[in-house]
Amino acid sequence: MAQARSHRPPESHRAVGRSWIGPVSVCTLLLSIAVAMAWWIVPAVSAEERAWKAAVPCTAPVRPTKDSACLAAWQAVIARTVAGRPKQPSWMYFTDGRPLERADVSMDAAETFRSGDKVELIFWRGKVMTVSGAGHVWHRHVPTPGSAAVPAAAFALLAGYSGALALLRLRCRRLPEDEILPSAAPFAAALVGTALWLLPLCYLHPTDLFTSPTAITGATVGSLITAGLFAWAWRATRVRTPEDYREAGEAEGAGETAEVFLAARFLDDTDYNPNGFGTHIVLGDGPPAVTPHPGPGRFAARPVPVARLTVRTVRRARVGDGEGVPRDWHVAELDDAGIPVRLAAAPANLTRILRALDRAKV
Repeated sequence: MAQARSHRPPESHRAVGRSWIGPVSVCTLLLSIAVAMAWWIVPAVSAEERAWKAAVPCTAPVRPTKDSACLAAWQAVIARTVAGRPKQPSWMYFTDGRPLERADVSMDAAETFRSGDKVELIFWRGKVMTVSGAGHVWHRHVPTPGSAAVPAAAFALLAGYSGALALLRLRCRRLPEDEILPSAAPFAAALVGTALWLLPLCYLHPTDLFTSPTAITGATVGSLITAGLFAWAWRATRVRTPEDYREAGEAEGAGETAEVFLAARFLDDTDYNPNGFGTHIVLGDGPPAVTPHPGPGRFAARPVPVARLTVRTVRRARVGDGEGVPRDWHVAELDDAGIPVRLAAAPANLTRILRALDRAKV
């Protein structure tokens, strides 16, 4: 019989520190950014948008300066355009540098307008806001408060994930250092579900989120959905302490004769699990056996020597069990005629397999 390999975890599998200070610090930083954006940037963008919408044409020729709040119209001739690459500035140059040498425009505008085109420029607060001529019109994009509120909400959601990590570590602080913590994926899913209603709501109601009846109704319904999602996440990430499989009640499928394939793996090389080839254990219609497939049929199955196996203990997955063991699986430590062997499976499957091994001994 093959000897079991050493269980010492490789260096890359060592347990990661579980301090909650790091996630709390990240949460605080992200939340501060979200509050700062919502408190300063969103109102500033909203005021800028209102001023732009309220701007009227100037009653007299006005030089395009940053102090000019009215819409100043100037005639110009395009000398040349330079289209930058995506995310790089594009430029429109004017003949004789009048009324200015160049203006930053979109890449589409730089590619649409041509040298020699006569255009009308609309200035506001020293910026070229509109270029019209030659059958084409370009308008500068004016940020909306909704476009500023969405990033603020996104930072708040990221802060929520960091907070969930801190909460998870505090919740599991009494676990042994080498035990694998439950995955934070359920909290991430809850935050994604929250984003589906929060981000559109912030975009549509960036400045009246707490005053608009429609926004208040949407926020109330969304908050109830989020509360339900986080309640589910809290339950899904609870630490499941392994129970005694002999006291777990009658195992599912007891006494049945039909074959059933359960995802489970022996973590050590043995004569019935050479080179860790097994991915499932088949029960029913014959002795328990290790198979490299989920069925049907017992092709390449190797019978488990139930007479040699004795259950020592059942525990949660640890770092040393390897990366192939899911976080929510349990591990049974068995004695195989004096050699330690580990069997990993989902809690319900592991209980069912251990009960079947006990029955096979009779």
